[in-house]
Amino acid sequence: MTTLHSSSFEKDRGRESSDAVAEEIRKEFEAANEDRDYSIYTRSLDAALEAKTQSVLPHFNAEEGDVVVDAGSGTGAFAEYAARHLRGVRVYALDLSHELLERAVERETLARMIYGNVAEQNFPDNSIKVKTFLSVCHELFSFGGESALRQALQAALRELVPGGRTIIRDFAKPEQQEPVYMKILSRAGLDRSPEGTPGNPIDYNILSARALLERFRQEFNGGGAFAYELMNIGGEEYIKMLPEWAHEFYLRKDYTANWRQEIREKYTFWTPEQARRSMTEMGYTNIQVIPAPNNYVLQKRLQGKVELFEMKNGALVLMPFPATHMIIVAEKPQATTRPSGTKLAQENWTARPSAVERALPKAINYAEILKTIVHDPAARSVRIGNKEFHLENEEPTRGSKKLIFTLKGEPARLLKTVRPDTLNPHNAFTSLFQTIERERILDDYHIPHTRIQGYDKEGPPYRYLIQDATPKTAQSAADLIRTGTLTEDDIREITEFIGIFEQEKKWQLDTNPFNWFRVEEAGKTPHLVYVDGKVYRYDERWEFRRIGLLQWLNPNYVARAVDNSAAIPTAQESQRLSAAWKSSAPGEFHPEMLVWWKRHLNPSITP
Repeated sequence: MTTLHSSSFEKDRGRESSDAVAEEIRKEFEAANEDRDYSIYTRSLDAALEAKTQSVLPHFNAEEGDVVVDAGSGTGAFAEYAARHLRGVRVYALDLSHELLERAVERETLARMIYGNVAEQNFPDNSIKVKTFLSVCHELFSFGGESALRQALQAALRELVPGGRTIIRDFAKPEQQEPVYMKILSRAGLDRSPEGTPGNPIDYNILSARALLERFRQEFNGGGAFAYELMNIGGEEYIKMLPEWAHEFYLRKDYTANWRQEIREKYTFWTPEQARRSMTEMGYTNIQVIPAPNNYVLQKRLQGKVELFEMKNGALVLMPFPATHMIIVAEKPQATTRPSGTKLAQENWTARPSAVERALPKAINYAEILKTIVHDPAARSVRIGNKEFHLENEEPTRGSKKLIFTLKGEPARLLKTVRPDTLNPHNAFTSLFQTIERERILDDYHIPHTRIQGYDKEGPPYRYLIQDATPKTAQSAADLIRTGTLTEDDIREITEFIGIFEQEKKWQLDTNPFNWFRVEEAGKTPHLVYVDGKVYRYDERWEFRRIGLLQWLNPNYVARAVDNSAAIPTAQESQRLSAAWKSSAPGEFHPEMLVWWKRHLNPSITP
């Protein structure tokens, strides 16, 4: 069987006009190396992360305990992002490149790295809920042909549980068959391509787009894969060629730093219609093919640089660019009963959620539910279905999954709703479920928390909950950490709560410092209160010694917070903490704080 190179994030770093940047790229590029320059490649892969997550995560249907695999994961950036945002879901990054996996392991925290060929089956039958191929399928097609692509997707179908999804994000081949007339507006660079020698290879960075087109024609697949015709129409030069090859050219014209690698790849492999037909033939069902234009490419690399025209009634008519990318979402047919699946021997799997929890979201139209939540800042109100809530302030506090409003009136209470702009609505609705349905667990374990005073009776899925507010004088643990006013008593108290859950290994609290407040009430000793309320199933990847301890010990993680959520430590950072913990030297950590944590944290759950 052919071994395929499957590292894969979309390459969004290209040729820049700046001389300084061009010189930097020139220095980094190993001219004699026919393979990828990974220093360039990994930066470009991660640059595309935002586009990937925004277009792909909304289609995830994974729940607590499910398995997600990112095939051809490259640097593992998407897998790590998914693992951080889909708590309770086990995310694996699968790739064949040792170098990329080594780079991924350097910063891996929550996603698991697996070495394997994406064209083969790497997981047991009926074991995966979602398998993603992000900018991978065009590489399979380029180096192994249609058969390798189908082999990979058929292997994924076997790995999926019934109802599980294969999600593809990749280049889209234009449906149009009639020739287009391409006009190159940019004149930067040399129009004549100097011939290179072994000791003095061609510097593609200095070539114009027009010269690169000719290099593309000569070099792709040994030359002659396509043809074009230069035409003078109305005193202007146009390039007449098939839409497929025009698309191939203008999507790659800026990737000059890695041109020798890019020229080996065929970007487009299926039109949207071919995608539907092929996935159906392989046995998938409920197939969606969604245009996913890359706005960065359109705005920064095409607009004002290239134009497309088509001939209509003897005249050229400006036409829009076809969608640069497409999202393919395809499901494994449902079985009458869901197989239990085969567990991976090397993993310490946690218990599956209860039948009630598993039944929570199956075929729910979250987009329609979100439309029933309407925030009117001017009126200081939120309408949810037929209920209207009046607010103290116009704008809410934003969490990673929820919006938090202060309700008008006394006693002070908070309204928490799902964020309408969340990348994965299912995960956001699940967070409300984990708070409402599991409050009893906090009571059972005597965890001080802000109590729920009301919630959406039409759920699950729950659209909102009403929770007691902390007193105005209360301070978040994040603020205490930031200002250096966290006390030994605070540490003693939080370690008691953590110890109960971490030793039992059944449930977990969210130890993000923004979710805990020090409350001072008249006649009472100051104490910590859990204001978020979520209770997760235990997941060793989120153990306090790996994630929470650094967030509480080092103010930098609070300082780098996004949406009131402290930064997640990398594996390397956790290793440094472990070394400092075992050493007499505090290293980068505050000596007194380190002593307090060592004194109170149960030895069985220390780094």
